[in-house]
Amino acid sequence: MTFAPAPTDEIKARLDIVQLISEYLPVKKAGTRFVASCPFHHEKTPSFSISPDNQFWYCFGCGEGGDIFDFVERMEGLDFPETLKLLARKAGVQLRDEDMKATGERQRLHEMNELAARLWNEVLMRQKAGEKAREYTGRRQLQDATVEDWKIGFAPDSWDFTLNFLRQHGFRDDEILKGGLALKSERTGNLFDRFRNRVMFPIRDANGNVAGFTGRVMPGPGGKDPEGEPKYMNTPQTLAYDKSRIIFGLDRARQEIRRQNLAVIVEGNMDVIASHQAGVTNVVASSGTALTEEHLRLLKRFADRLVLAFDVDVAGENAARRGVGLAMAAGFVVRVLTLPPGAGKDADDAIRKDVEIWKRAIAEAVPYLEWFIGKVRSRTDMNDPEAKRRASDDLLAEVAKVPQPVERTHWAGEVAELFHTPLSLILDAVEKLANRHARESGKAVTAAPAGPERRPVVKRPRNRHEVVSEYVLALLVRWPALLASAVDNLPPTALTEEHQPLYTALVLAYNKQRSGAGDLGPDLTFADLSPGEAVMSTERRNVLQLLAEKEFDMLLDEARRETLVRLVGELKDFDRLRERRILIDEMAGAERRGDDEAIRRIQEQQKETLV
Repeated sequence: MTFAPAPTDEIKARLDIVQLISEYLPVKKAGTRFVASCPFHHEKTPSFSISPDNQFWYCFGCGEGGDIFDFVERMEGLDFPETLKLLARKAGVQLRDEDMKATGERQRLHEMNELAARLWNEVLMRQKAGEKAREYTGRRQLQDATVEDWKIGFAPDSWDFTLNFLRQHGFRDDEILKGGLALKSERTGNLFDRFRNRVMFPIRDANGNVAGFTGRVMPGPGGKDPEGEPKYMNTPQTLAYDKSRIIFGLDRARQEIRRQNLAVIVEGNMDVIASHQAGVTNVVASSGTALTEEHLRLLKRFADRLVLAFDVDVAGENAARRGVGLAMAAGFVVRVLTLPPGAGKDADDAIRKDVEIWKRAIAEAVPYLEWFIGKVRSRTDMNDPEAKRRASDDLLAEVAKVPQPVERTHWAGEVAELFHTPLSLILDAVEKLANRHARESGKAVTAAPAGPERRPVVKRPRNRHEVVSEYVLALLVRWPALLASAVDNLPPTALTEEHQPLYTALVLAYNKQRSGAGDLGPDLTFADLSPGEAVMSTERRNVLQLLAEKEFDMLLDEARRETLVRLVGELKDFDRLRERRILIDEMAGAERRGDDEAIRRIQEQQKETLV
């Protein structure tokens, strides 16, 4: 059964916030964000910021902010249902009466999948039933910290182990069935576990929710896979899992992808995990399926350069060809990685030999058409007219996919040289194919409506203590690794009262991770906060990240850390001043009472605040 994603999620996936806002306002790139003059208040200096990473906008002048729905509501003067309909039409999304109900059901499946992932991870890491699986992950050179961090697990060879566990935790049979964790017997009608005797890899969406799983069958004696069992078994299409929309590892890789403006796309989950374990973290996987338009829309939020690293076989080449046309049409610069002889067939093989092989292969990736022309040249008998015709058809079809005319002409020249054919003839054939592609994919452009009436803004002036407190939080939320430079030196009382709860929650999350296995991850701030600690809404997080990018994105890592240390010093000065004021009040009270002992104690404390 096929389920549609929530309409708001699907609309956001199809419509890029920068492109949408640019239909209303002139926008300019400023580092990792975009800026514009705010349409909601009068201003001379642009203070309206857009985050393509979080698909969020915020004005530092008037304090307005939100997602694409909030923006269009304000610009068009519409209520939410009207805005939903307008953006659904723009995105080509069909709205249904069941859509709102489906949102709650999807959240329920996420919770169930998260519980199953933790169960299977516990089995693999600590139970006797997971002993063989531990041996397997050891042979694959996966460290315990990596297994724990990625929640790799083992589903025992049982018909109802997972089923009974989920039932005990309040999940109904129909939910377990719809979530793809159980199957129904045609003979008895009873449910049984879908995943049995498999090493389990959770598949998370871009927001970190467990959407589904890949289960790798447990090898038998001699490392051979059991006969009659598929090597890999995936969660079927569900309300939470759609393989054409989910990119494995993106929740962890997106920060580094954005920093490098480069995404490396591999085929398998193990390739991604091995690469991240080795410190190369801008790597994601298409999970065995060709790149789709939905995948590319998602990746476009973070980078416009791709390196394809598919397996060195015919299937890998075909996978590259299927996705590369869509990628080039979407404006990506596409390169292809080739592993050197003896390095193995995929990233996991190469990394286990030497991670430097993998790093060099990424750095030396060549433009897609250079790679493809080389492939065709190596396998074509240039003395065979029929072979040359087939080769030229393949090459012309690929060159015609290039959207920019100048680049298209360059590659047409390479093909002309290969076949010793006049460039004019090659160009004529390529242009005919390119024009046909353009006609088939052409879209109408609609004019942007006029903006709303602007209003004056009166903002409450903020003191330096408030400003510095917010700057420190912004730095820690945007770059959580900086917590190591703050957590042991900055007491929560040093921040303003408004900012203390969030800072306390960040310190709690940091200390939890510091006391466990694994290094500090880029998503610590959000993934490790329990519901009771989650004092930061998504909107507040996005505002703080935009503020950090606005003020500190241009700094190098060390300069950013030094800035944080300086700001922490300012906050500690504010804290000492606060303590002095408290002691002054206490001293006045002690003097009124004539309490000599209290006066001596307070005098000693006052000396300490001067240190």
